[in-house]
Amino acid sequence: MPSTADPLTSPRQRRFTVDEYYRMGEAGVFGEDDRVELLDGQIYVMSPIGSEHAACVDRLTRLFVLRTGDDAVVRVQNPIRLNENSEPEPDLALLEPREDAYASEHPGPESVLLIVEVADTTLTYDRTEKLVCYASNDIPEYWIVNLQNQTLECYYNPSGDEYRERRTLEREGTVAPRFDDALELAVADLLPAPVEG
Repeated sequence: MPSTADPLTSPRQRRFTVDEYYRMGEAGVFGEDDRVELLDGQIYVMSPIGSEHAACVDRLTRLFVLRTGDDAVVRVQNPIRLNENSEPEPDLALLEPREDAYASEHPGPESVLLIVEVADTTLTYDRTEKLVCYASNDIPEYWIVNLQNQTLECYYNPSGDEYRERRTLEREGTVAPRFDDALELAVADLLPAPVEG
């Protein structure tokens, strides 16, 4: 039987813009400690950061700051404005250096060299919603430090809402970001130390 629902009165999703998202924050819609981010107009409430996740982000931050020096800005859990409906806060983003270090505005996709997400409880989200958002905004390279499987997933060559190339690297492997292939890293240095016993 055909639907008789009136499209004007049927429930529909309401997508938010980044500007509306900021106004909601200013109005106190989100609590001071709420971890939220906007992807494709949808507001996602993130889980609290566990100690293993936090330690991994700290280790990656130190590693990338030491290894990239002045060749990239290492941005940690801060906004990247991808478009008018998406402003994620990736665990790490490596950005083109800029004189003001992005004090005048959040970086856009054209400034991003590499995005890294650390995934434990968020693995499915990072492989789906986050991946689609990054690919569709032409983020050239996206890594997931997979704490569940103790691997590194690398995604390259965005096309539409997916990446055409994917590599999964084990602890014994090495990896270099494509923006600087001289910056070779041991995958083991990106992952937590193995648990003994």
